Amino acid sequence: MGKKKIMHLIATNFYGGPEKQIVEHLLRLNQTEGYEGILGSFLEGGNKNELLEKAREAGIRSFGIPMDGPFDVKALFKLARVVREEGIALLCAHHYKAVVMGWLVAKWYGIPVLDYSRGFTAENRKIAFYEWLERLFVRRMDGIISVALGQKRRLESFGINHPRHWVVHNGVKIEFDPNKDVQEIKKRVHERFDIPSEAVLAITVGRLSPEKGHRYLLEAIAQTDFKNNRTYYLFCGDGVCRSNLEAQAQRLGITEVCRFVGFRKDMQEIYPSIDFLVLPSLTEGLPNVVLEAFSYAKPVLATNVGGVPEVIIHAENGFIVPKQNVEALTTYLNKLITNPEMRKKMGLAGYRRVKDEFTFDRQTEKLLQIYRIFLENSGVA
Repeated sequence: MGKKKIMHLIATNFYGGPEKQIVEHLLRLNQTEGYEGILGSFLEGGNKNELLEKAREAGIRSFGIPMDGPFDVKALFKLARVVREEGIALLCAHHYKAVVMGWLVAKWYGIPVLDYSRGFTAENRKIAFYEWLERLFVRRMDGIISVALGQKRRLESFGINHPRHWVVHNGVKIEFDPNKDVQEIKKRVHERFDIPSEAVLAITVGRLSPEKGHRYLLEAIAQTDFKNNRTYYLFCGDGVCRSNLEAQAQRLGITEVCRFVGFRKDMQEIYPSIDFLVLPSLTEGLPNVVLEAFSYAKPVLATNVGGVPEVIIHAENGFIVPKQNVEALTTYLNKLITNPEMRKKMGLAGYRRVKDEFTFDRQTEKLLQIYRIFLENSGVA
């Protein structure tokens, strides 16, 4: 009997956190006897698809489906043809466009379809509508995989109480040695962003969009003794709020210590060079950036949203504060800024946590258990 083919379907032309999770999982799935992981994504507006490029470079069989507009009937039939011709046994759909189209195609061919639920942003009315539509279809899925218990509970708050709903945490690659001397790397990064060599360096990583809560972080920075504590902040990411955030930093008089550096492809050098990560989000699934910071033995200050409390243990490997709470953000910024030994101790605790509990191998092992349930029940296995 041939390999059982599992397709992960997502609409994106970006290669960020969720996309990296899919590629790393499919790589490991393809090393498992009897299974083949396949990637499907949409080619929208003639733009290149970075996810498909990365997957193909990694040796993952991938299919790009041309698509015009938010719902394209031709794209639906093209996806159906790929599923039929490839003999896909199980479909995993990520986010609203893939959920709607994936559900329709899976039902045509009588194969199981799972929703892979990473979170909702509702960052504007259009996205809020699409996410509402996604939730209508999620109720009809054969199963749901949430990236965090917090995301599972959020779906339940929308009345989605599916009998087959699992939590499978994101994974992270552990390649950094916390005993490694990073002084040369740190020197390069400080020079790259015009930061004094002796300064404390904090970063926040993610889209500059409303749900990421950067405006509250800026307010908190302004309430620290930023003129004397020699702490600088890199805002790594881009988005619709960038100009507003830069203007806010100007109004608050903190432009000198805030660097808006856009989307970065050099995070493997930035992470070892920082002192801590701040994540002031208003909503999250299970944020990859927290796992990444821990994989470089760096402590994290984050808001109590989504799956954050499932990774950060307050006062052990970082700090958790209520969302939109500038006073709490300020308090714990000051603690991290002024306590280098505490930063080191917390960072090492975070490193041990992800190494023990948040690896891609462990993620794939849990996903395989779920896949087998559906493939056995469908008579494929």
